[in-house]
Amino acid sequence: MPQQTTTSIRLPYGVHDLDPEIFQLPGASGRLRCFVRGCHHVLRTPNRKGFSGEACPVHSIRCHNSVTYSYANPCRNIIAAPNLFERHVVNNPFKYESHRFGLEKSEDAVSWNVFRSLQEAGLLAQVGEVLTGERAPIEPHLYLWGLDLSEDRFEPWPLLVTARERFESNLPVKRPKTEPDIALHVPGRYLVLIEAKFTSANTCYERGPRKNDKSLTLDELRSIYDDDSLEILDRRRAQAAPRVYYQLWRNTVFAEWMARLDHPGTKAFHVNLVREGTEEQSAREFHGMVADGYQERFRQITWEALYRATLGERRLRLLQRYFETKTARLRKAFQVP
Repeated sequence: MPQQTTTSIRLPYGVHDLDPEIFQLPGASGRLRCFVRGCHHVLRTPNRKGFSGEACPVHSIRCHNSVTYSYANPCRNIIAAPNLFERHVVNNPFKYESHRFGLEKSEDAVSWNVFRSLQEAGLLAQVGEVLTGERAPIEPHLYLWGLDLSEDRFEPWPLLVTARERFESNLPVKRPKTEPDIALHVPGRYLVLIEAKFTSANTCYERGPRKNDKSLTLDELRSIYDDDSLEILDRRRAQAAPRVYYQLWRNTVFAEWMARLDHPGTKAFHVNLVREGTEEQSAREFHGMVADGYQERFRQITWEALYRATLGERRLRLLQRYFETKTARLRKAFQVP
């Protein structure tokens, strides 16, 4: 795949551009000075009454009271194929919550930037080996949020659509369908679904009633996302557990079921992709529900490990700079040099 020309692509505002010490105009609640260093524009912040906030006339960001920001144009948050992203991903009906791409804390924007860059560089097989331990003779198919990025098709993944029909055609509440953040698939070899986290945490269901009108109960999760053919998760351990991390559970079930549908020789993996030093406890708990003999099928890998795997690749210098300067809540996001 030819690389995207990067001469006109700017990195998002990074650690050298942003001032982590915020300034609120005295006596003016809901107004903050633009977070870009040296900017003196004072902006009205977004609120829960539907006001989206004022964008800085110079830097085109909205400043939030939660000490983060968002771009007026979400494509400004994108470093890989921004034009393609704007045409085929923004407002795509198959993508849930595409309005979040412009957020500084958007894990979807990070996922696109990292994996689209790896795809353009022809390094998905190398990264797939980091994620699964499996070598592949060809580049894997890449899916983001169930959209096929191979040959820039941007069509829904048939295997995912079929899995949704199998497990989610009759849910007891109206809720979003399972949407793997990232997937790599080498037919007949491996299929890995990746639950990506940036600043958010792995969330769980505990015993008791449903949390809200879109959530399932713990018992519903374990009964709906189950199939007698599946072997990776240990049902008895899950039944005894006081809580289950439901995104990890659903994606593991989907990965195995889809892999079996693909080919008898396709290995299923689920990877929880997180920042270094985060979500270690949730991964340990969930790993305890993986059946004996399948321990390597669930893994927690860090974004920083992907960064280290790309060092020395001149084709990925823009991505490396992105890792090195990316912020979360105005401060350095990743533990890289």
